[in-house]
Amino acid sequence: MTHRALWPLMAAGALLIACSGGRALETATPAPPTSPTSIPASTSSPTPATPTVTAGAVATVIAVTTPTTPNTNAVTVAAPLDLTRIAIPPGNGALIVVDPGHGGDEIGAASNGIVEKDSNLEMARRVQRLLTESGYRVIMTRVDGGRAVGGIDGPGQPQGFSAQRRDLQARIDVANAANAALFVSLHSNGLNDPSANGIETYYNSQRPFSAQSRVLAETIQSTVISEMSRTGYRVRDRGALDDSCLRAFQGQCFPLFVLGPPRITTRDEIHRRGGDPAALGFTDGQDAIASRATLMPGVLVELLFTSNYEDSRLLSDDTARETMARGVVLGIARYLTENPR
Repeated sequence: MTHRALWPLMAAGALLIACSGGRALETATPAPPTSPTSIPASTSSPTPATPTVTAGAVATVIAVTTPTTPNTNAVTVAAPLDLTRIAIPPGNGALIVVDPGHGGDEIGAASNGIVEKDSNLEMARRVQRLLTESGYRVIMTRVDGGRAVGGIDGPGQPQGFSAQRRDLQARIDVANAANAALFVSLHSNGLNDPSANGIETYYNSQRPFSAQSRVLAETIQSTVISEMSRTGYRVRDRGALDDSCLRAFQGQCFPLFVLGPPRITTRDEIHRRGGDPAALGFTDGQDAIASRATLMPGVLVELLFTSNYEDSRLLSDDTARETMARGVVLGIARYLTENPR
């Protein structure tokens, strides 16, 4: 996904699906780039066996503050709920929501022939296939190049901040409506510093189920790194990281939208970010909007850096991609075995 130095590629504010980890960057000089390579096709058919949703340096830790409650002369509302095309797969296995980050006109990180939104979707299909083969039920928040909620791209539709806010909220709503056991979002990093590399997994420490999310993050991080090493790939282990203060603005902490607690955004803030209050569900006299947060443990996995030459080569390698997908699935399976719902 896009990160600190790729901020201009993303919609403004703290509603990014994911941001880079804040660990000090390595200073090794990368190998010179060669011609870009395309993302390989999956070694197996990505067609799911079950129905899926088609609805469409370390950050300084500061005290987490809650936004001042705006004028309450009207009930605070949330973004429009769009679950019209959700399909819950049958079966007795645990239900996992797999979230391919970005989509639509939000492409994420793009370097060395890798476009993140496409890479995320292809990786999610691998994870979906392996989970399904292992007896789990899977819902994908998006199954094509568009966003998680249909019909919000294109002429006359919400753009920029409004489109992104609705898209992220839709991913959360899908997971909650399905009563999923876990929410796993898949991304890749990007940074202007080409020496930054490796894999990291985020969780949020400010949720009722934070301990479970931390264990899930640590488990997936461990199994992905282990599988890559076992298969002969050497990658940097950036660890499992708390995202609760990944971004700080005017004394307030902002986590990743899909992992963090509910948040309140004022009409004025939406205007300042170029959004459309009406597109986000505001009514006349309404001065704030409240997000809905996930109701289950969740993590966001950053699978390598598109901006790093060696990482991008791995992201273009079919075996390496299958290995990372297998690592994610082994982490999910291990977590659910040791922490049955």
